[in-house]
Amino acid sequence: MNIVASKDLFLKNFSSLAIREVVESHVSQHTARGVDGAGYDVTLRDLDQLVSLIENKAVAGSYRFSPYREKLILKGAESLPRKVSIPTIRDRITLRCLNNFLCQVFPDCKPPHAHPIVSKAIRSFAEASSADAFIKIDVRSFYDHIDHKILLCQLRKRIKFEPALILVSGAISTATGARVLDKKCNPLGVPQGLSISNILASIYMLAIDLEYGSRLDIDYVRYVDDILLRTNSREAGLIAGQFSKKLKRSRKLSTHPMGSGKTSISQFGESVSYLGYAFQAKSVSVREASVKKMMTSLMRIIAGINDNNVEKSIWRLNLRVSGCRIQGANVGWLFYFSQINDHKVLVRLDRQIKSRLSEVKRPDLYRQCKNFVKAHREIRTNFKGTPYVFDFDAFSRAQMLDAIYLIKPDSKGKLDRKTDREVKSIFFQTMYREAKDMERDTLGSFS
Repeated sequence: MNIVASKDLFLKNFSSLAIREVVESHVSQHTARGVDGAGYDVTLRDLDQLVSLIENKAVAGSYRFSPYREKLILKGAESLPRKVSIPTIRDRITLRCLNNFLCQVFPDCKPPHAHPIVSKAIRSFAEASSADAFIKIDVRSFYDHIDHKILLCQLRKRIKFEPALILVSGAISTATGARVLDKKCNPLGVPQGLSISNILASIYMLAIDLEYGSRLDIDYVRYVDDILLRTNSREAGLIAGQFSKKLKRSRKLSTHPMGSGKTSISQFGESVSYLGYAFQAKSVSVREASVKKMMTSLMRIIAGINDNNVEKSIWRLNLRVSGCRIQGANVGWLFYFSQINDHKVLVRLDRQIKSRLSEVKRPDLYRQCKNFVKAHREIRTNFKGTPYVFDFDAFSRAQMLDAIYLIKPDSKGKLDRKTDREVKSIFFQTMYREAKDMERDTLGSFS
């Protein structure tokens, strides 16, 4: 791409119209606040001035990001928490415009959803023969070790407009957890949680993906830092070593050592865990740790049932079972694991719910509970036509109010005079919190 083309694309994505579209579609009352503490109303009080500032400074190469607020997400007792960077709302808008630009310049690097990657892994296992072996490789602290010089070198192959490169460099060099006055710099790695994080990671790995994805002796699958290779079992050890050396030499990335559990070689017919799934020959199931995490979530809800919250608890339990559709996205544990063909794990979860309800002296409530077996069947065969899965996008005003009052009993009657738009905003804000709780059940499935 020449300098004129990359400049024109950058100017288009940082035009007043494009910035306003980003504000409309990606910023709302429940958008997380950054280090400045400024919320939606304060940030957008003078929208014209904000848009002008972003447009002019980005194009001039003089835009400066505020330090990112640090948020730690627990991954389990045996893992360090994941550090997520929360930008200010102004920076969030700028980063989204930058992400749109990068997706247009690198359309082949748009981060895929996990589902097509899982489908690719399923096909790989289905096509395997007794002569094959599977190599599972996990990159150590992938985002934290992305080298800025190497990344910018990859970007320069297609981006010739210097202000665009300056903006990317500024975004990845901005420190997380620092104060505005500290003026600290992040010399290594890409902050996680930014709208540009995933596409920058994809661009960083593009050459590796092209090289190994085109090899005839290897079936190559990668999702972020989780890599799966299928090859002849006699060559597996050699190829695993070559791949690790290639990552170290060309990308300065290290892999977990062989035999650590995160990096391993499995022969045909042996169980392999990948992206929370458990593959063994033709069986596609759920990794045991992922099942236990869901069970823990369900048992916690059941243990908290009392006479004052029965309806709300059953609603939350059913939401965990079936998942939901919200703002065009399918969210939930079962949506993620919809590609399994091992129904025994679903029967086991249903029995666990029934058993636990009996233990807390509420067996009568099981009739009100959704079950995993039916929810899985509906998602697989009748998703668009089923009322079994919560479709929050299709809720009427009355349904929205009922759901809000169920989750927030103290607000009952206080929203009746609100406009439809206000009710919708409060409803989605409330449901997003519930969906985030569900996402934790799925996030624990990875690695």
